[in-house]
Amino acid sequence: RQFARILEKSSKLTDIRFSSTRAGRDGSDIVASALDVALEEGRNANLEKLDLCDNNFGNKASQDALFRALGCTASLSYLDLRDCELEDDGVKKVCHALVGSDSALEHLDLSGNTVEHRGAKQIANYIRDSGGKLKGLCLDDNDLTSKGVVHIASAFHGSGDGHAIERLQLNSTACGAIGARALIEAFGPGGKSGAELTKICLDGNYFKEDVVGELGHAFNDVLVEMEENNSDGEEEDDNKGEEEDDNKGEEEDDN
Repeated sequence: RQFARILEKSSKLTDIRFSSTRAGRDGSDIVASALDVALEEGRNANLEKLDLCDNNFGNKASQDALFRALGCTASLSYLDLRDCELEDDGVKKVCHALVGSDSALEHLDLSGNTVEHRGAKQIANYIRDSGGKLKGLCLDDNDLTSKGVVHIASAFHGSGDGHAIERLQLNSTACGAIGARALIEAFGPGGKSGAELTKICLDGNYFKEDVVGELGHAFNDVLVEMEENNSDGEEEDDNKGEEEDDNKGEEEDDN
């Protein structure tokens, strides 16, 4: 509550960090509401960095407050929402808010938020609408599967704006061969989106040895060593029913 009071009385903050505080859901709700107040009506308009990682913004009230707050962050360049229990619905609100704010965001971390392929689709839409400004995207420890990784890769590959992406993290995202080959098409030799890429992180996924070889050949030193790849694990590449899956809830995703 003391931190919330500071936020509510502030007007010229450029860097806010409230991470790994063990505040719990109630404390996170209070901070989300205070951020909403702190950023309304143009206050703290020059906020550049916001680190809220390892908090609990899993309920609708917190997510709605974050949506309103992030919509007022036109100067934001760094946003860390790792391990915030957002899930697909929360990520959707975050992405819509960022599009609405028209910020020049360069770093976005949504790791560890139980994001599945529906949430990945929202992130992909944000990538397309971001104007190619994003330099770092971290989506580790989510259940994207290859279907979600394809959404992400296609967003970079299909954009006419070009991209400045330098670091892409997709460790432990239940990705298999289909997702890997979509990334190669987007960022590998001949991929128009890979000109600035310096690191791509894909450890902890389900790549067979031949796919590991394809990734190594395509990315060379850009690919971070995959010490925990599970070449014997079950690949999440079954696209059976994908159309039905994507159409389910399509109306709410696109609203």
